[in-house]
Amino acid sequence: MSPSTEPKPIPPINLAAERAELGPELLEAIQGVLMSGWYVLGPEVQKFEEDFAAFCHAKHAVGVASGTDALILALKALGVEPGDGVVTSPFTFFASAGAVAWIGARPQLADIDLDTGLLDLEAARAACDGTTKCLLPVHLYGQLVDMRGFRALADEKGLALLEDAAQASGARRDGVHAGELGDAAAFSFYPTKNLGAAGEGGGVLTNSDETHEALLRLRDHGSSAKYVHDSVGTNSRLQAIQGAVLNLKLPHLAEWNARRSKTAASYDAAFAASDCLCPLAVAEGSQPVYHQYALRVLGQGLRDEVLKSLLDQGIAAALHYPRAVHLQRAAADWGYGEGAFPEAERLAQEVLCLPIHPFLTPGEVQRVTDCVLESAR
Repeated sequence: MSPSTEPKPIPPINLAAERAELGPELLEAIQGVLMSGWYVLGPEVQKFEEDFAAFCHAKHAVGVASGTDALILALKALGVEPGDGVVTSPFTFFASAGAVAWIGARPQLADIDLDTGLLDLEAARAACDGTTKCLLPVHLYGQLVDMRGFRALADEKGLALLEDAAQASGARRDGVHAGELGDAAAFSFYPTKNLGAAGEGGGVLTNSDETHEALLRLRDHGSSAKYVHDSVGTNSRLQAIQGAVLNLKLPHLAEWNARRSKTAASYDAAFAASDCLCPLAVAEGSQPVYHQYALRVLGQGLRDEVLKSLLDQGIAAALHYPRAVHLQRAAADWGYGEGAFPEAERLAQEVLCLPIHPFLTPGEVQRVTDCVLESAR
């Protein structure tokens, strides 16, 4: 095939198409910040905090420097201290458990439900002990865990409940929005997220006035007023440019998420008759936002064969995630070994994520499905 007739690569996300849809307003928003001279926090960030909290049906939002900082500051604001246990998932990006370890607390991992990839409620219950201070369920790939169930468990045991909603901006389940039921919820606005900034960014939602005040202090060196420091904090303030970009994108989020869902439905239909391609299940009452479209590829070595075929054809499939958290070298002293969480370990061997973003064309979706089906025969 000559270079002129080769199909165009299909990227995992198309930021160029996003910029084109936003049009000149994007540069105007950034230029407005530059001309204002207010580059950190300020009115753009305040507006975003107010609008994002309302969008998620929460009382308060606090903009911070990254999704990881959102987790760290939320844990500290909820009173998690060194030595405390925090129950979370072994199948997610490392930052979830890593944030726990970073503040000196102890990750208490619990296995997942293989069908959905989400932290299993009863496994989380079994992982709790006398040291447990907080539950940290992860809304993996943009699908909420059973928040009513986790809320009930937290209340029963007197634990804090922190949602890792890094991948779940706009997601709902049983009428509950991401960030609505937790004592706090941590979001990421990394550029590849459903709601992405033009660089690093994160946010924390809470319905508690006390937690809100703690977060405001923690992100600004523990300061309650200029040169008044009531506690030790850090520098984790959302930049004004990121606030302006997020303000521009937030009104588009529902539509962009709907487009992702439409693509996911096309993938689901294409793979429905396959014995070896199993899209992760959507729980009853769930409205995921498909930060990733993940399926299990069954059969020894078949997942890697399908992945290679996709990559060879310029289709940016990926493995999210190829190794369970407890098997990372950084987790070696957490007390878990191979076989500790068999469902998480199995999913790491089977999972394959296909391109999904709001700007995929029907032709691109067809190319992806054709390649997957052909290589999985």
